[in-house]
Amino acid sequence: MTALLLSFVVAAAVMHSAASGSAAITYQQSQLCAESLHPSLEATVPHDRVPGLVRQVGEAVSTRPHLVGMYTREQRTDFGGLPTDAKFGYRPGATDHLEVLEGGGKDGLWVPKSIADTIDLRLGERGMGGRLPPVTAVYADVLDPLPAWWCSERHYIVPNILDRDELATAVVWMPSAESFAALPREVAGPTDVTVRFPSDVPRTVDEAAALLAEGSDRVEPLGHLFNRTVSPLVLAVENGAQTAVNVRSAVLPLTLISLLIGLAGIATVTVQWAQRRRSELRLLWVRGSGPFALGGRGVLELGLPLVVGGAAGLGTARLLLPVYAPSDALPPGTGTTAAVAVAVVVVLSVVVTFATAALRVHRMFQVAIRGNRLRKVLTAPPWELATAALAVWAWNRVQNSGLATTTKIGGLPRIDAAALAFPLLVVLTAALVTARLARWALAASHRARFWSAPVAQLAIRRLAAAAGPVTGVLLVGVLAVGTIAVGTAIAGSQRTALEVKSGMFTGANSYAQVDPETSELPGSLRGDSTIVGYVEQYDRTALVVDPRTFRDGAFPFEIDPALLDEPLRVGISPRREVTLPGLPPINPSAWVPAFPKLGKTGWVVPVDRIEDRGDVGSWYVWSQRPLGELTRALAAVGVKYRNVGEKSKAVKGLPFLTIQWTFGFVTAIGVVLAVVAAIALLLAVEVRRRQNALSGAFSTRMGLGPAAMLRSHLLELGAVAAGAVVVGLAASAVSSGFTVPQLDPAPRLTPVPEVPDVVPLVVSTVVGSVLVVLVAAWIAVRAARSARIGELIRG
Repeated sequence: MTALLLSFVVAAAVMHSAASGSAAITYQQSQLCAESLHPSLEATVPHDRVPGLVRQVGEAVSTRPHLVGMYTREQRTDFGGLPTDAKFGYRPGATDHLEVLEGGGKDGLWVPKSIADTIDLRLGERGMGGRLPPVTAVYADVLDPLPAWWCSERHYIVPNILDRDELATAVVWMPSAESFAALPREVAGPTDVTVRFPSDVPRTVDEAAALLAEGSDRVEPLGHLFNRTVSPLVLAVENGAQTAVNVRSAVLPLTLISLLIGLAGIATVTVQWAQRRRSELRLLWVRGSGPFALGGRGVLELGLPLVVGGAAGLGTARLLLPVYAPSDALPPGTGTTAAVAVAVVVVLSVVVTFATAALRVHRMFQVAIRGNRLRKVLTAPPWELATAALAVWAWNRVQNSGLATTTKIGGLPRIDAAALAFPLLVVLTAALVTARLARWALAASHRARFWSAPVAQLAIRRLAAAAGPVTGVLLVGVLAVGTIAVGTAIAGSQRTALEVKSGMFTGANSYAQVDPETSELPGSLRGDSTIVGYVEQYDRTALVVDPRTFRDGAFPFEIDPALLDEPLRVGISPRREVTLPGLPPINPSAWVPAFPKLGKTGWVVPVDRIEDRGDVGSWYVWSQRPLGELTRALAAVGVKYRNVGEKSKAVKGLPFLTIQWTFGFVTAIGVVLAVVAAIALLLAVEVRRRQNALSGAFSTRMGLGPAAMLRSHLLELGAVAAGAVVVGLAASAVSSGFTVPQLDPAPRLTPVPEVPDVVPLVVSTVVGSVLVVLVAAWIAVRAARSARIGELIRG
């Protein structure tokens, strides 16, 4: 079991850091357009050159699936009724990804509803004096957020209806490339051509790098004909590789410490083996076997369990990868690296086993035993002072190294392994202090006289009789509880910080810019949306809000609703009268520390103080709904919009996730330590089976009932578990409370990260501890009640 846990930790560290790079790639892809991952091509050419250009593309990339899109510029077009502006396009398969409202034949024009309604277009009509194919379908305009198939063509198919300097109409789709090439000269001016390469979405850094390299080589021969677009995978690959390095550097020290603890556990197991085999070893000794030979004997007996445990640990790490790692996609070679690391661990375990067995035999048979000098040497120095000094040094690194703080929003944090060790060093110091105090208390426990409460007195005496195992279990228990709490708190704080900072940065879950004339919300949006004006001049910003609806649509934040009825000064804004475009002069007396969208500086003005909505810079609909629902609701009532966005893509979350994944592994290590502590407690009871049975049998003969015996064992074991839980949670609360505000990947955004709600963690920790104590107490009582007193005395 010791070898399994040790190998699991080492293999999990290798897999977790590699999986972090894959998780970074997956996250970044969720923020990007999948069709733009492969390097692509764009060009603007005269319309008559389009067929030849398409032919050259087909010849150059004939072995690779590709999509060629062709789009004319907006031109005045006559569809047989009122003239209108229109642009024409063709992309293979386009009509398969549109919502048909009328008709549906694919042998004619597909006209967007926005144009059809403008000119009262009928199916079958032929535009440009009959020179255009007949209209065979009317389709619903494509709205943001775009489906994956359309996302790479957003600039060409989504009209900018609020700015006439941009493309202002949706696309009229032609039935074929030939019909597109035959467009009348009046509507076929300069033509935009795009070449996209649909590809499988990469899951690992290696796959993304390979796609980027292959794609670059593929489009290189066409570089003289097109403008090559930069793939967003360039930055994604860099960030993914750096994330894996950051996480690996952060978890490496903790893994090495766990390795040392595990090897110490192997040595302890070997010492117990030597004690159990003392008679056999003495027999071999008197027959001429030396320490090295008997050390080899230990390897022969314990080597196979070490190898089996190592293999089981490697398999467990791979099997539980989806549980502890941020991704289950591992780069090629990760399994081999993990297996090599486990092999090294097994070899070190065998070496430790051999050395410990040889030294133990040497002490037992070659030198006079005068107490356990090594234990005295190891326990005498105040190691907690050393760890406290290291914690102080680590705290200085936290404050001065700029840990996790970036100069720009979305930049990757600098990972300082020494600084990340601060909360764990605090927990370790608390564990060492607790173990030393417990050792002193148990050494002085013979002075305790509670015979009026025999349940407590017997519990104290049993604890004192097993002072070594008790302090060991207490030490590991504090480390387990503290590590789990630290990892959970910091990982949770990063998750919450990303959510809250993103919401405060965008102001709402989704938003869309609308025309100033839009002063009322559509009926379908009332109750969860609001209309907000935004004014910006130099570095001064202000919001115009509707007090009736603002809290319905804005990101949830704490504010007295009555404050929205008057102008507000936000954060560090100067205390003086200011005048901004479209707003009356304001000098608010009311103040709030922060406000959605404004952060820590700006002003808020009620909409009833505005004389002309057209003078305000821009107006937005803020909503708590997903972006798709918001845009569909606006389009359904004919509200024109642009500049849409949503909270989930407003702030680059990779810096937050990097820290979250790092401390997620800390939590996993804590769970392993908790398993070790639980097993150690159960084994301590099992090892003392004979002593517990003998004392329990005599106590029963002297009148101690079964219920009292159970309470005594519950008190004994519960004291150990309660001490571990209380000290571990307290130490983690202190260290996390100091550390969490410092781990801010985006200090420019409000608010500062905060420790999340700890009630679920406390409840689960207490419940788990109670279950372990109940099982251990049941084992002890069962051993005492089932023991045969005569056999115990003779034994």
